[in-house]
Amino acid sequence: MKLAPGTPLAIGLLIDENAPAHLVGRLAMAGGLAQLEWSAQIIANGPSISPLHYPKEPGLHPARSRTFDGLHGFLSDCLPDAWGLLLLRRRVQQLGHRFEDLNAVDRLALVGARGRGALVFQPQTLSDEAADSIDLDLLADEARHVLLGEASELDDLLARLGGGSGGARPKVHVAIGADGSLCAGDELSIATGGRAGQQWIVKFAATNDPVDIGPVEEAYARMARAAQIDMAETRLIPSKTGPGHFATRRFDRPAPGKRLHMVSLGGALEASSHMPSVDYDGFLKATLAITHSMADVEQAFRRMVFNILARNRDDHVRQHAYLMDDRGNWRLAPAFDLTFSNGPGGEHYMAVLGEGRAITREHVEKLGKHHRIPAKRVSAAIDEVRAALADWPVHARDTGVSMSKEAVTEGLASVAQQFG
Repeated sequence: MKLAPGTPLAIGLLIDENAPAHLVGRLAMAGGLAQLEWSAQIIANGPSISPLHYPKEPGLHPARSRTFDGLHGFLSDCLPDAWGLLLLRRRVQQLGHRFEDLNAVDRLALVGARGRGALVFQPQTLSDEAADSIDLDLLADEARHVLLGEASELDDLLARLGGGSGGARPKVHVAIGADGSLCAGDELSIATGGRAGQQWIVKFAATNDPVDIGPVEEAYARMARAAQIDMAETRLIPSKTGPGHFATRRFDRPAPGKRLHMVSLGGALEASSHMPSVDYDGFLKATLAITHSMADVEQAFRRMVFNILARNRDDHVRQHAYLMDDRGNWRLAPAFDLTFSNGPGGEHYMAVLGEGRAITREHVEKLGKHHRIPAKRVSAAIDEVRAALADWPVHARDTGVSMSKEAVTEGLASVAQQFG
């Protein structure tokens, strides 16, 4: 479970599951900080795996801080947090080990090839067997037991399907076949050479969520698409026991057997997601620095407008990400985790010009001007987001929102009045 002393962890880039991973480098822990050594291939002609820090140069590159338990920010994205971390911790303890005895590099070895994006790690110290058919209603009920700290008969299966999951809501990674059948995600995809079907994430309700959280998130995804925000495909999977389960196609798995390298905003900037650490100005600056694309900056700006007017205040640095293609070019990833949220203390994680609660149109227009977005395009983004959100009652009805409809309606009206 714990890597033997002196054993480095090999980092690979697996962009095609039908071919071997490209060696990225080696990693080891020393003095509480992870030490990274890039491979000769990456230094010679490989892509920049870390978009902002750790240049492709010979020698050891220690992590810049202990923010991520001494790990490099872009590598910490491969570790699960919240729900995924809970599952991993339980599984390690069930195998008779103390999770606290494992350092950040040891935990990457547990993840192996099951993390987000395309980075994989060897040796993999936690082996799995793929599951066949999947009953989402049963998994949702078992996830509730896990969140309550109770024993679950499906702990191992949940841990395998949880992969590198982040966020507080329980979720599983599955493959959906052409006939609509569900099976295990990454593991079966690797075992079948990428023939397991499209990769999806299915979410369940957390203990403090309304029962219709799935329909609410699907309604928000539809409004975001209507507002011209780039979104992955989403759907509601019917449930026999309540509202449907929200599912979204994995944008880091663009086709069966294919992967894209992914880094979150927090991983790129090495900023913690547990507290307000980056504002929207920082998000827009990072987007230009990473993608070199004003189109991506404007897309990030539009996403900010949506989060403000839709009262999605759970907009921390791990809720935004970037994808690298097979030529090493970076772009802004599609938006994800868009839903009604009051945020910490009723404020956005990411402020606009220092304001996190009562953000006004003036704040937004001033930030747009600062980033040289034409005034007409700023106005168009605001108007199009407003028009999309005006259809909330229609989307709520069509997706089956019931319990949350009044609260969201009141929240949207309150923000609209404040925005002017």
